[in-house]
Amino acid sequence: MNHLTLIIKPTNNCNANCLYCSAWEPEKRQARMSEKTLIILFHRVEEWLTLSKRKKNIRIIWHGGEPTLMPLDFYYKAIELQEDLKKTFGIHIKNNIQTNLLYLDEKKLDMLERLLMFNGKRQTIGTSFDPLPGIRVIKKGDYTEEWEKSMTLMKERDFPFGIVYVVHKRSLQNIELLAETFLNRFPRTGIRFNPLYREGRATGSACEPLYVTPAEWGDFLVKLYRVWAAHDKKPSWQPLKEIETFHLKKKAGLSCDYAGRCGTTHLGIDTDGTVYSCGRGIDRKHKPYGNIHETSLSGILKHPARIEMMNRSVFLSQTYCHGCKWWRYCHGGCPMDAALNNGDDIFRKTNFCVSRFHFLDRVYKEPAA
Repeated sequence: MNHLTLIIKPTNNCNANCLYCSAWEPEKRQARMSEKTLIILFHRVEEWLTLSKRKKNIRIIWHGGEPTLMPLDFYYKAIELQEDLKKTFGIHIKNNIQTNLLYLDEKKLDMLERLLMFNGKRQTIGTSFDPLPGIRVIKKGDYTEEWEKSMTLMKERDFPFGIVYVVHKRSLQNIELLAETFLNRFPRTGIRFNPLYREGRATGSACEPLYVTPAEWGDFLVKLYRVWAAHDKKPSWQPLKEIETFHLKKKAGLSCDYAGRCGTTHLGIDTDGTVYSCGRGIDRKHKPYGNIHETSLSGILKHPARIEMMNRSVFLSQTYCHGCKWWRYCHGGCPMDAALNNGDDIFRKTNFCVSRFHFLDRVYKEPAA
C-alpha cells in the first residue's frame, strides 16, 4: 500500500435536519472525538510509518455529522500532529473536508486555510446543495439562505469547492432544472451525483416518497449523460466524466466505488476510535476492524474483516460477476451497497449493478478494447 486514506468522523452532531441523511444516529447525536483519541490516532499512524519499509503518503477526509461543529483547537491540534509526521518521515499529508457549510465564519475559514493547504494550494472543500426546496433543511430558518451566506465568504477568499448532489425521486422529475442550475451557477465546479441510500435517517417513513429504484437511477444517469455530452467543454460531473475518461483512455483512474480497491486503501475512524472500512462503513457499523485505543494500525490492517474486504473483487470476478463485459468499469461496485441490500453480505452484487449495466449498455454499447 503506497498510500492510506483515513475518513475521520470527529462528531456525529449536525446543525442540519436533512430528510435523507445516511449518517443519522439519534443515540449518538452528541458523540464527539476527544483530543486524546485524536492524539492516539496519529500515534498509531506514526507507529505504522516507523515499521513501513517505504514512504507512505496519507490523505485525510474529515466527515460527519458536521465536522465544522468541532472546536477549532481540535483541528489546530490535528495540524500540529500532522506537521510532526511530515517532518519525521518526509511524507505528504493531504486534507479534505465534507461540510454542509452552514454558519461558516472567518475564524473557521482561517482554520480551514491552514488545514487544507497542500503544496501551496488550498484543497477542495466538499459540500452539498439541492436547488429543489424542502429536501435539505434546518430546524430554524432557510437552509439555502444560510448556505449562500457561507458560499459568499468562501468565494471572497477563493476557496475551491465541489458539490455532492443526492439524487431522489423529485430529481427524476426535474432533471432539466437540475442540469440548468448546475451549468449556469457552477460551470467550473465538480459535481458528484449519488443515489439516495436507505441508511440512517433515510430509512424513516418521511423519506419513503424520495426513494429511487436501481432502474430509475440508471435511467437518470443516461438522461444526465445526454445533457452533459452535448457540451463541447464537458463539465466535471461525476461519475460521468470518470467513466468517459476511463472508456477513452482505458488506464484512467476510477473512484473508490468503481475501482474495486477500497479495501486496500481506505479506513474509517469513528468518534470513539473504532475503525471501519470507510465512512459508509461507519454509518452502517459494518464489521469493525478494532479500536485504535487497543490495537495498533498494523494489527487493524490485518483484521479478518479487512482481509474479507480486500478479497471481495477477486471473489466476485470468479462468481456473480464472472463474464460480465463491464467488469473493468465497475469491479462489483461499492461493498457497502452490497451490504445494504444483502443482509450485510458484501460478497454479492449490489442492487446498483442494474443501474450501471443499463447506463453503460445504453451509452457505450461495448467496452473499450
